[in-house]
Amino acid sequence: MKKHAYLIMAHGSYEQLGFLISLLDHEKNDIFLHIDKKSSFSKLDQQILQEKVKKSQLIFVPRVAVYWGGYSQIEAEMSLFRTASQHGDYCFYHLLSGIDLPLQSQETIHSFFEQHLDKVFLTMMTLEGDKENIDRLKYYHLFGRLTPRTFPGVFGKAFFKIYRKTEVVIQKLLRIDRLKRDNLTPIKAAQWGSFPQDIIKLVVSSEKQIEQTFKYSFLADEVFIPHLIHQKGLLGRLYDDSLSYNRKEDFQGNLRYINWWDGNPYTWTDKVEDSNTLDEARMLGYLFSRKFNVLSSPKLKAKVLEWTASGNT
Repeated sequence: MKKHAYLIMAHGSYEQLGFLISLLDHEKNDIFLHIDKKSSFSKLDQQILQEKVKKSQLIFVPRVAVYWGGYSQIEAEMSLFRTASQHGDYCFYHLLSGIDLPLQSQETIHSFFEQHLDKVFLTMMTLEGDKENIDRLKYYHLFGRLTPRTFPGVFGKAFFKIYRKTEVVIQKLLRIDRLKRDNLTPIKAAQWGSFPQDIIKLVVSSEKQIEQTFKYSFLADEVFIPHLIHQKGLLGRLYDDSLSYNRKEDFQGNLRYINWWDGNPYTWTDKVEDSNTLDEARMLGYLFSRKFNVLSSPKLKAKVLEWTASGNT
């Protein structure tokens, strides 16, 4: 059985990140870490994180300054995919954020993926009938660093909304339609997923095509992999192809339990009901979850340690 590659995108909260890395430390795992280039990250920070691993290799990948919604998000992912694929052969590549945590032991996770070696784990969502989401692909977004988060507060969001509406109106007048020109299918999935090696190799080998297609799109990090899989006729390999509408009753095919119905997304706390909800998610087969803050939730941190201990299921 080949090893697993954990690919982590982080931009701070290094104590939280260190806890995640310690939970992934296993002889069957290597860990690849991307730290946002805009974030302060010292040699001491790197040393502290390096000390969290005893059995895995921890590899720091070339850093990209990440701007939410822009192509830089894809560039950061590609840095992880490229570095991991060049480093060795892995049966699965798991893309996580620095505020994710596993809900199961590594033995349980490895055993599960051994039984589904050909599957792709994504949470599929629809763009159909959602004009704003379809416009992400249909029209260019020329200034990738300009997002609703560029300027703080209500003013920033309002400014971006006006800017984006103007950008779209001008392109409508010019009869621009990238869906037709580039033969793009309205399809998207949650950014976080688990992928077998051949899918990662396909993504890495398609990097120039991905850049040409999505460099001037908005929030294309949720689009480029499902579009590529669809284009290559590989959607039949999805572990679960049901669509999620961010509702509690929807199954999330990437096996990451993310609570969108109580937040954007919700951050788990020390409340008993949160612990019970996550335990129920484990019983439903979820392997990971987000968002966590172990500094403010020591009881939940202890619970995660219990859930992920070797031999636990």
